[in-house]
Amino acid sequence: MAPKEIADLYYQGWINKNGDLSEVPIAPNFRFRGPVASFDSAEGYRAMAREAGKMVTKFTVRHQFVDGNQICSIIDWEMALPVAPMTSAELLEVENGYLVRGELIYDAQELRAAMAAAG
Repeated sequence: MAPKEIADLYYQGWINKNGDLSEVPIAPNFRFRGPVASFDSAEGYRAMAREAGKMVTKFTVRHQFVDGNQICSIIDWEMALPVAPMTSAELLEVENGYLVRGELIYDAQELRAAMAAAG
């Protein structure tokens, strides 16, 4: 499976499956870095995605750039929290048919405050 096809599966999990990434080939030692949370395993990341996916109300991939095994996506998303719509850049890396790394980049100050207030 080509890197873009794997990225498409990943985003379909966010867009249409409320963060269910069970059909996405993610390496067991998947490493994810983001402004709110970071993970060093597919299991931990999938668990977070299932929980966070319940709060995502809109998720759109505005544009993607593919460079070999790396995919950069510009994403617009909204959550069922009192925060403004967000735009982020996400870098994904694929090796041997598996997602191995991800990095999400956005200003998370408003989201962190809303999450702290919620609980």
